[in-house]
Amino acid sequence: MAKNQNTSSISRRDFLAGLVALGLLGRYQLDGMAANASAQVDAAVAAGRSILVIQLNGGNDGINTIIPYSNGAYYDARPKIAIKQTDVLKIDDHVGFHPALSEFAQFYNDRQLAVIQGVGYPEPNRSHFRSIEIWQTAQPDIIGDTGWLGRYLDYLSISAAAANPNMLAVNVDPLLPKSLLARKIVVPSVSDVQAFRFKVDPLYKADRALQLQAFGDIYNDFDDRRPIVDKLRKSGLEANRASEKLLDLVKGHKTTVKYPDGKLGSSLKFVAQMVSGGIGAKVYTLGYDGFDTHAGELRTQTSLLSGLGKSLRAFQEDLKQNNCDDKMLVLIFSEFGRRVAENGGGGTDHGTAAPCLVLGSGVKGGLYGEYPSLTSLDHGDLNHTIDFRTVYATIVDRWLGADSREVLGKTFENLDFC
Repeated sequence: MAKNQNTSSISRRDFLAGLVALGLLGRYQLDGMAANASAQVDAAVAAGRSILVIQLNGGNDGINTIIPYSNGAYYDARPKIAIKQTDVLKIDDHVGFHPALSEFAQFYNDRQLAVIQGVGYPEPNRSHFRSIEIWQTAQPDIIGDTGWLGRYLDYLSISAAAANPNMLAVNVDPLLPKSLLARKIVVPSVSDVQAFRFKVDPLYKADRALQLQAFGDIYNDFDDRRPIVDKLRKSGLEANRASEKLLDLVKGHKTTVKYPDGKLGSSLKFVAQMVSGGIGAKVYTLGYDGFDTHAGELRTQTSLLSGLGKSLRAFQEDLKQNNCDDKMLVLIFSEFGRRVAENGGGGTDHGTAAPCLVLGSGVKGGLYGEYPSLTSLDHGDLNHTIDFRTVYATIVDRWLGADSREVLGKTFENLDFC
C-alpha cells in the first residue's frame, strides 16, 4: 500500500437591467450573525495567502486518476477500462498518475503536489446533490445552511472586512456554490468579467455615467431603517465598486503564458489576473464539469484530466511570472469517486472515496494517507481512510491561519502538506 510520505432620463426598465447585470437581484444571505470579537486570523501565517477550490463535477474516478497499478485486483475489477501498467506515470512501486496527467507528475516530482489518498466521509451518500452538499457544507449529519468556506469568511470578516470589504471571495461560475454561503459576507459570482458590470445601450455612451450616478445617489441616500434593506443597499454599492475594480485588473494584467482554450483555461486566467492584481480575496472557487462517466470513461476522463493538467500548468506559470505562486494553494476534489468494478457500458457508477489533490509552490508534496483496499469493500465501494474534513482543517489551520474548530464545529487532525 502507498503510505504517507510525510470562491439623461432613465427608465425603470433600464435601471433594473443594470441591477441584474450586477447580480443584485439574486439570492442573498440577509440574516445577521452575532460577531465573534475573538475571531482573529494569524496575520504572520496567513498574510497574502489565498486558496482556489476546484470541484470536479460529476464524480471523478479516483481509481483511474491515482492508479494502483501493482494491485492485481484493480485489473480483475476493470478488464476493459484499467490503465495498462506500462502507461501509468509511476509515483512509487504501488501507485501512479493517469497518463493524461503528465503535468501533475511533474508537479509531484517538483514537490509541489500533495496526493491525499482515500478521502471521504462516514456513511457515504451516492447522490450527486446530497454528496455535493456534504462536501460544500462539511456537515454530513445535518442539512447545513452555510458552507465551510462561508463560515471561514464570517470568521475572517471582523479582522479583514474593514480593510477589504468588497472581495473576500470570488466564485468564478454562474451559480454560487453552497460552500460560499455565509451569514455576514456576500460573495459575487463572476463567470464573465465583461458581463459583471452595469450594462447600458452601447449606442448611448452617456447612459453609463448617468445611470451609475443615479445608482449611487439612490443607494447612498436610501434609508428606511430596516436591516434587510440596508443589507441590499450596501451589497449594491459594493458590487458596483467590485465590478469596476475587476475590469481595471483585467486590463492591467501582463503575462506571456498562453492558456488552453475553453472555460477552465479562461477561468483560471481570470483568477490569476485577480491574484496578481492584488484584489486581496482569500478564496476563489470554480467547477469543472463532465466527470459522471457511466459510459465511455476512457476517452472522456482522459480528455478532462489532460485539460485539467494543461490549464493548471499555465496557471502556475502565470502566478510565478507575477511573483505570487507561493501565496496560492489549489484544492481539487470531487463529490465522490466511482465504484471499484467497471459497468457494462465501459464506465463506472457512483462510488465513495477518492483522492484529493493539493497544489502550490508552498505545498509539501508527497503521498498522504493509505490507498483504500480494493478487496475489503463496502457494497462494492471503497472504504475511506481519511475524513475530508481533515483536509479542510489542515488548509484552514496551517495555510489560512484561522481556527478550524470555528469553521468545522469540532477538531480534526492536521496533515503535513502545508
